[in-house]
Amino acid sequence: MREIKKLITNREAEVKQMDVRFKRDGIALIVTIEGDIDHHTSKILKERIDSKFIIEPVKDMILDLSRVTFMDSAGIGLIMGRRQRVSSVGGKLSIINPKPEIIKMLKMSNVDKLVRTDV
Repeated sequence: MREIKKLITNREAEVKQMDVRFKRDGIALIVTIEGDIDHHTSKILKERIDSKFIIEPVKDMILDLSRVTFMDSAGIGLIMGRRQRVSSVGGKLSIINPKPEIIKMLKMSNVDKLVRTDV
């Protein structure tokens, strides 16, 4: 039982280190993510972003990664899933303000060839 409580406490602490904010700009939803995008946070981010995208009558999505401190393959999956969701309504996904280490990850995975980035 202690191990389960410890896991839950650790998970809650990790999620608290991640934040997401939304702003509408015309037909685009600007999503600013702060903290890590990894296997601990990607599911919650996906749920929050998709929920907002459904209730906002927008076509395009802009991911502002200026405050992302770390991203692993779960982050790439998150980006590609949002690309598919936006494409399904005829929109475009863009990435702005990624840090150098995030740019490296985007280039290594060829995401920069599939998603418009400002790099």
